[in-house]
Amino acid sequence: MTYLADTLAQTEAAPEPGPADALPLEVVPLPRPGRTALFRALVQHAFKDVYAYFFGGAGPAMRAVMQEALDGLDGGPLVVVGHSLGTVIAYEVLRERKRDVALLVTVGSPLAITEIQDRLARPPAVPDGVAAWRNASDLRDLVALDHTLRPEYAPEDRVTDVLVTNDSRNHHSIDAYLSQHPVREPVLRIFGDGPG
Repeated sequence: MTYLADTLAQTEAAPEPGPADALPLEVVPLPRPGRTALFRALVQHAFKDVYAYFFGGAGPAMRAVMQEALDGLDGGPLVVVGHSLGTVIAYEVLRERKRDVALLVTVGSPLAITEIQDRLARPPAVPDGVAAWRNASDLRDLVALDHTLRPEYAPEDRVTDVLVTNDSRNHHSIDAYLSQHPVREPVLRIFGDGPG
């Protein structure tokens, strides 16, 4: 209960969703080669899928799955939802190919972490064709250590960062993220089922 109050206070303290100056956790204070070596060692032992994507050669195959899914879609507004490493995959595919996307939703995303940004194929920016980007995270989510994409992914007016309460056991569950109003509301609005 205390955590819920803290999250709400953090959210209410900011006049608009955006940079969270009070959340300074950002970068390991090492030169890039040192950060890369440390990041590689950490993910090799703790996050096997992330290691496979960035260092194990599986990145192209993972991106191909999403590219095929996008190629199979035609007509109507497109909403892309990514979670965890899926946010990185979705982001990189959308940066590679211009595709009209009404809304990109990222939950539990590591995209704001400098060590992840160091590994991206292109510098951080809102992918061409993405009209709006909603990024949601929980302060206790260990994958989304930095909660604000907006300062680094221009143009900033297309990115909205929101803090939500993910009460799953690990605070990273996609189910708990998708049940949150700030995550669902913009999706429902696009498809005409939400508040106008």
